[in-house]
Amino acid sequence: MPLRQIVLASPETLSDMLLAAEDRYQDAEELLAQRRYDGCVYLLGFSAEMWLKAVCMRLRGLTPADLVMPALPALRKLMKQIAPAVLFTDYHDLSFYVRSIEALRLDMLRPLAPDLQRELNAKMISVLYAEWIVDMRYRRSGRTEPQAWQSLESAWWIKSNWIQFL
Repeated sequence: MPLRQIVLASPETLSDMLLAAEDRYQDAEELLAQRRYDGCVYLLGFSAEMWLKAVCMRLRGLTPADLVMPALPALRKLMKQIAPAVLFTDYHDLSFYVRSIEALRLDMLRPLAPDLQRELNAKMISVLYAEWIVDMRYRRSGRTEPQAWQSLESAWWIKSNWIQFL
């Protein structure tokens, strides 16, 4: 059966997304070793996006078996209610997911520890949000080796720490 049919026949779950995040991260490491910095940063951004989405979904009570696609519009709708100042631009916006994590935790009366919140913003907003945008797919972006390494370190941080946000 062609891959398109397989994918369309089985929508991705949270568990699938977490496995894909790990795979894209490993792919990015290989691209970094090959000095292919644009592709490296591109895949690191997707990996971080998936881990941030996973935190949001888990904070909303979803399980590893729950579907990803229905959860995203539901998150957007909830954010309009509990944090209307959090801007939504698209479903790949790292800043939206970072702000969503902060707002969801506040809504649960479990705000992030200040040091964890600072680190989240430093790694995800100051580095990856600044270096990555889904629209990189349509152009060469000229990412450099230092930018790729910095992006790798930030993606590694969320990969290693996402569970702390639950």
